[in-house]
Amino acid sequence: MAGGWGAAGQAQAYADTCAVLCAGAHDAVLAALDVRPGERVVDAGAGDGRLSARLVDAGAHVTAVDPDPGMLALVAGNAPGAVRVEAALPELPLASAVVDAVVACFVVNHLPDPRAGVAELARLVRPGGRVVVAIWPSEASAQTRLWAAALARAEIDGPPGPRLPAHLDFERTVAGTASLLHESGLVEVTSHSVEWTYEADRDALWRAASAGIGGIGTTVARLDDAQRHRLRTAYRVLVADHVVGNRLRLRTTAVLATGQVVGDTF
Repeated sequence: MAGGWGAAGQAQAYADTCAVLCAGAHDAVLAALDVRPGERVVDAGAGDGRLSARLVDAGAHVTAVDPDPGMLALVAGNAPGAVRVEAALPELPLASAVVDAVVACFVVNHLPDPRAGVAELARLVRPGGRVVVAIWPSEASAQTRLWAAALARAEIDGPPGPRLPAHLDFERTVAGTASLLHESGLVEVTSHSVEWTYEADRDALWRAASAGIGGIGTTVARLDDAQRHRLRTAYRVLVADHVVGNRLRLRTTAVLATGQVVGDTF
């Protein structure tokens, strides 16, 4: 997990909401990692440790890295077999070229310098090892469109887009993410879209926003009581279009890219 965390209770709120959304990509991520028992894997931006737990279950020796102590406390419960390190990309206090694989799920797209982040991931991996990165694409998701409609209905200005200076940003597409890995010196790069249906109770997204998570969370935090009431009312009206059998269902897309560190495999 990356960016803007640390408020009391925010880690648990993330685990209860956004972590469920991100976990929809984990099957594809694990397939891309292709971890074998005994391999050493770094989970950079481990969040609440759901992916780390699955890697441990697969027999990997896992180092779970996250900048937020609250998240690492959740990792301790969810993936007790993982080594926990409090740190943030692009500077991780880990040795170079000693792990078999590294994974960063929905982290690189939040970094102020994505290229530096990917280069740091690659630094950790032995020759022939794998780097796997998942990002949110720039194309508006169903969730983004829902919030945009709710903000418009409530007559509230939305959060600014997560744009970086041109020399630091990258194209948040299948091709753009592949180029990002190539620029870090990785080879055998592949990149593709992954789709799944996020399912939760109908108020899950509102709880995440109320906890200050993400750009919409920053917007909600600055609202006065009247604005907050208008936005919550708008959300409840509009979310009904995405509810099936009293469950929120949103089609979700991510970009998943893999690359190999130059050198012979062991």
